[in-house]
Amino acid sequence: MKMDKQDDNKNGSFAVPDQGKRKYLSGPLKKEEPAPKKEPAPPNEEKESAGRRYLHPRTLQKDKSVILETQLIDVSKVRERRRAAMAEEEDDSIRIKSANSSDQEAQRPTWQEESNETPDDEPDTGSALSRKAVRTLESVPIPHVIPELTEEAIAEIRAAGKTGDYTLLEPIAKGAESILYKAKAGSWIFCVKAIRNRWDGFIGNSKTKHNQEKLQDVSYSTKLRHLRNEYDVARALFNAHEEMPVVKVLYLRRVTRLGLELGYDLLMEYIQGHDLSDRNILKKFGVDDKIRLMYQAIQAVNYMHKRKFIHLDIKPSNFMITRTGKVRLIDFGISVFSGFKGRSITGTTGYLSPEQVAKETLNEATDIFALGVTFSTFFGGKPLQQNQEELLQRSVRRDARFHLESGNVSAIADLPELTDRPQIAEIIRNCSILKRENRIQNCPSLLMQLQQAAKTYGLNLE
Repeated sequence: MKMDKQDDNKNGSFAVPDQGKRKYLSGPLKKEEPAPKKEPAPPNEEKESAGRRYLHPRTLQKDKSVILETQLIDVSKVRERRRAAMAEEEDDSIRIKSANSSDQEAQRPTWQEESNETPDDEPDTGSALSRKAVRTLESVPIPHVIPELTEEAIAEIRAAGKTGDYTLLEPIAKGAESILYKAKAGSWIFCVKAIRNRWDGFIGNSKTKHNQEKLQDVSYSTKLRHLRNEYDVARALFNAHEEMPVVKVLYLRRVTRLGLELGYDLLMEYIQGHDLSDRNILKKFGVDDKIRLMYQAIQAVNYMHKRKFIHLDIKPSNFMITRTGKVRLIDFGISVFSGFKGRSITGTTGYLSPEQVAKETLNEATDIFALGVTFSTFFGGKPLQQNQEELLQRSVRRDARFHLESGNVSAIADLPELTDRPQIAEIIRNCSILKRENRIQNCPSLLMQLQQAAKTYGLNLE
């Protein structure tokens, strides 16, 4: 049945229509049977019977405003009809409420019949991934779930780092300069980033001495400088009393044997999940979940910027996503204070800003540029075409300096997965404008713009 629900809602209850106009939500009610016609009382008599009083017609002539005899009132009958009408109205309201609740039950999705959870595409909080995305992450088979480190665990791992009382279990990843190992101290599992020198190939641990050959040809002094820098930056970022959107680095240990230095181990938490360069995971996420990943990634970078550090190596593989859908920023090997001016090009080709190539002063907008390129890869874009050998040429650096001063175009062109969300695409392009002054300048501004744009598409990130 169709009802005008707007009027009903204004009054706070449903109005019961006249009996002749009723259309019942839960089926027709029983029709009232007409009352049997009563024989008129004999004239010229006054009689009282069964609660009804018939008046002599002569008394009616004294007051012409009195109703006719056929309209005389039987008080007991009226009371009975009033009670019946009230019961009928109450029954109608119950039927209407029941019918409305039935309609609501019929319209309620099947997932609500089984639980009180929100739909699969809705997160618990603004920037959290949807339940569908989290289930995708949790569905990846793993040997066992590694618990997050408590304060007690952190203290035990640091103590093991001082004494060397921990075991490298297996290699889990390879970087440009180091090997990552799964390690164990007592009952706690954590991660070790290891660098080794040439002596390790002769007298080192059997698990490490054969892996160093797989690394790029980087000098041991450069590896050590970056590893120490990562430890110093991470120690400045560490906060034991709040959840951090960056990896927790716990201890730096010098590895020796027979009095010889073999290398260094950087002990850190083990993040069980995937990095955002894993396209097999990203392709299973919808556009809204990828926008939520953007938001969390910006928050992680902002965590560094608020402490006056810039990362300088923003790229998809340096963002980890946990099995619960949390984004964590890793690898602070080349991070520096804002305002730093280097003598060499530092960063990863494909994500370098013009100021990095031109060896100019670096600030928060440098990371914003790399964030824009990183986000473009989430939506079908590609890294920039930057050749490492060409970047060393003076002409390339001169072009970069020119773009830094007058390049009002974005380095990002195509974002094929954002054709129906042009405002999000425009924000990503504005992150990577070549001229730094025309770029989005900092993370708070980027977060605000992303929130406002997402709202226009029905996505609340706050």
